[in-house]
Amino acid sequence: MTDVTSRAWDRHARTYARLGAPFTGYIAQALFQTVAGRLPPSPRILEVACGNGELAKAAALHCLAEDPSGRSGRVVATDFSAEMVAHARANLAVLGAGDVVRCEVQDGQALSFEDRTFDAVLSAFGIFLFPDRRAGFREAARVLAPGGLFATAVWRGPDDNALARLQMAPVMAALPERIRAALPRPSWLEIASREGLEAELVSSGFTDVEIDVFDAVLTAPAPRAMWESMLENPVSGAVLARCSEVELAAVEASVLATFASLAGGADRAVRFDASCHFAVGRRRP
Repeated sequence: MTDVTSRAWDRHARTYARLGAPFTGYIAQALFQTVAGRLPPSPRILEVACGNGELAKAAALHCLAEDPSGRSGRVVATDFSAEMVAHARANLAVLGAGDVVRCEVQDGQALSFEDRTFDAVLSAFGIFLFPDRRAGFREAARVLAPGGLFATAVWRGPDDNALARLQMAPVMAALPERIRAALPRPSWLEIASREGLEAELVSSGFTDVEIDVFDAVLTAPAPRAMWESMLENPVSGAVLARCSEVELAAVEASVLATFASLAGGADRAVRFDASCHFAVGRRRP
C-alpha cells in the first residue's frame, strides 16, 4: 500500500477511535466470538487491519481466560497505518496482557510472517477495502496453518444495508454530474453479496466457507459529527475531495439536512441500521 494511503488513515485514526471504533469494534468483537469456540488450545491469532484493536482485545481476553498466567496463546494485531497501530497499542495496554498481545505495522497485502504461522487470521472491515483485495485474502491463507480458521466482516451493499444507502444518498444527490459520472463502481461491491464473497474466498485458498448476516446500529452524536467523519474518512473523503468549495458546501447542506431529518434535529443523535456479512472458512489443506 502507498504512503499516501497510509497517511490518510493516519489522519483519520483519532476520529475513528472516537466515533467509528465503538461501532465497528462491537462488530469486530462479535466476529471473534463467532469463531472463539472453534479455536485450538493456545491459539496463535493474527488480526489484519486492526484499527483500534477491538478484535485483538477480545482475542487477548480469550487467551488470558484460557490461562491467566499468559502462557496460553498469542495475538498479533496489525495495520498498515502507524497511527492506527498506536491507538490499538494504547487500547490493548489497559489489559495488562504482557506479551500475550503485540501490535505491528504490517501491509496486509504482503505480510512479513512465515507460511503457516497462525491458527486463526481475522479481519473486520479491513481486507475488503485493500487496493489489491485478493492479495490480502491470499496472504491470510498463506500465513494460516492448514485447516486454520479465517473470519472476516464485509459490508453488504446499499440495497441490503441502510447505513451505506442513507449515508451516501444525500452525497450523490448533491454531487455535480461531472463527478458522479466519473465515479467508478466501488470494487468491494463485488463481494457485498453472499455469492460473491464465498466465490472469492474459495478462489483465495479457503474451504468450508460459511456466510451469515450480522446487523447492528451506528449511532453518531449529531449530524455534523457524522458529516465531519465522512469528510475525513479516506474512502468517502476521496469522493468529496473532487468538489470545489462551492460544490462541497452544497453537498454538506444536503447531508446535514438529510441527517437532521433522520435524527429529529441538528442536535440529536443520528442512527443508521447497518448490515454486514460474517464469513468464516478454513485454509485448504
